[in-house]
Amino acid sequence: RSIIQNPSHFCHHLRQAACFRGLRRYSEAARSAMAAQCLYVLAEGARLDTSDLLQLYWQAMIQEALSVEKSFSVLYTPFKKEDKADKIKEANKTFAEKHPDYVQHIFTDPHGIHLLPERAESHPDQQYLLTLGFRNREIGKAVEKSVTRKLPTFPGVPP
Repeated sequence: RSIIQNPSHFCHHLRQAACFRGLRRYSEAARSAMAAQCLYVLAEGARLDTSDLLQLYWQAMIQEALSVEKSFSVLYTPFKKEDKADKIKEANKTFAEKHPDYVQHIFTDPHGIHLLPERAESHPDQQYLLTLGFRNREIGKAVEKSVTRKLPTFPGVPP
């Protein structure tokens, strides 16, 4: 109800994310937390540490969703910026070998710079490519389209 009454305040979306998390609907919690972060940055973004915490929250919800989801699988691949194009091809090939049940659509996020799941051991300066493989081609294409589309820029707000 609070989102319907005031959809532009980030706290309402954050409350919704917490409710979805309590219901173990992690992907919806991640979506609500992403909306909260976007609204926070657009409206009040003066405190970047709060924005960073919101981002960590929705990334944690995505990780939780990944851990319970059965329609896709994930592979993290370490990389350095210099050889990104080659690493994407290599990550796709490695994914197909390791997860043959999820090869209807394979997508490696070209933006890179992902965090490893909480329990994984990582090096502080290491960057990772995130490769997703889907059992359903249409879902995979929809995810790829939403991740790679250009977002609008707003004057006065850093990208």
